[in-house]
Amino acid sequence: MRLMQDKKGVVRVIEAFLASVLLVSCLAAIPSQPNLQDSTANLTSTAQNVLLTLDSNGHLGALIDNRDWVSLQASLESALPLTTWFNLTVFDQNMNPLNTYPISNGGNVNSKIVSLDYVCVSQNSNYAVYILQLQLSELGST
Repeated sequence: MRLMQDKKGVVRVIEAFLASVLLVSCLAAIPSQPNLQDSTANLTSTAQNVLLTLDSNGHLGALIDNRDWVSLQASLESALPLTTWFNLTVFDQNMNPLNTYPISNGGNVNSKIVSLDYVCVSQNSNYAVYILQLQLSELGST
């Protein structure tokens, strides 16, 4: 009979049970690993957005016309996240590499690299077509 009169203990047990169920359900909802396909799609989207942004006002073509590889590297470094490795190679219309200076922010960081080809046109009087190959990878991903 004493057990029926002490209802505070029963309420505490029910409260502890509900709290543990809530905790376990929250932990089950956390994804274990990021999806590799999403990471690749994000890098491809980032590469396209950066090149389109730099080329929107002719800035990219002007840097290539002037062979200003240092400024091109600085523009990419400022436009990309710090955790993203990049390597850019600029080709002419015959696929001959134009940049003798490596346009990169370091060595290769891992084996998962996204590569994007982009066509850029010079806006000055000597009409020139350039093909840019931008390679991106994320730091810390395997």
